[in-house]
Amino acid sequence: MKIGGRAYKNGVRLVGPNYSVKAYYQDGELKYSIGKKVVKNNKFLSLAKKTPIIRGVFSLFTALISFFKEATGNPRRYWLILLLLVIDIIIEGYLILMPESSNALLKSIPDFNIYFDILILGAIAFLLRGTLLKETFKFHGAEHKAVNYYEDNFAKPLMVQSRLANRCGTNLVVFYMILLNIFIFTGININEFLANLLAIGIAYEVISYAPDSILSVAYLVQCFTTIEPDEKHLKASATALRVLIAKETGESPPSIIV
Repeated sequence: MKIGGRAYKNGVRLVGPNYSVKAYYQDGELKYSIGKKVVKNNKFLSLAKKTPIIRGVFSLFTALISFFKEATGNPRRYWLILLLLVIDIIIEGYLILMPESSNALLKSIPDFNIYFDILILGAIAFLLRGTLLKETFKFHGAEHKAVNYYEDNFAKPLMVQSRLANRCGTNLVVFYMILLNIFIFTGININEFLANLLAIGIAYEVISYAPDSILSVAYLVQCFTTIEPDEKHLKASATALRVLIAKETGESPPSIIV
């Protein structure tokens, strides 16, 4: 079976064909919760999950739906991400629906030194990586190690597995951006909304089947979005993996890994 995952500030979630398991720390204690996927028996969705290009778009939308369900249940924890998403939707809608006025607005913005902008943004990104996002990035690395551990058929210990993964969302974003720029530079002129969906779909196929030599560019970015995990992060990912395998194989969920 294929498994995926997601990282949080306090834990990880691993997702299989039928179940998802979140292992997380609450008041210093490791716990886990189990969720059941409800789209398994829908023939249309099953077909979408198997169709090249379309399955990438489907995967993104299901991930977004899952995130919004979780975020709306605890908006205080996710308020910053929700705010940024709302702002992005407003900006994207303005650019698409009002192209003439948006072009005029963009031309009126002063042209700052691009190298200075990159330097400032880079400094902010590294600052966030070492502070607010540090725990999330460590759980991100632990999540990848668990996936690689499973896909390696448990041949090497969890802790020595790579913290990089080919089907990571970071890789998807990198190739999505590359493909959008290819569309622009090659003069491919299609509807902006369709261009975004097409880029997402192709990017999904690239990260699913491309060799590491092709993925190496995205892996460089992934080195930034993951940090080598500590024991507690590995314990959470190991617990999530063990519980997920038990549920998918019809066994009783095990206890927390000590």
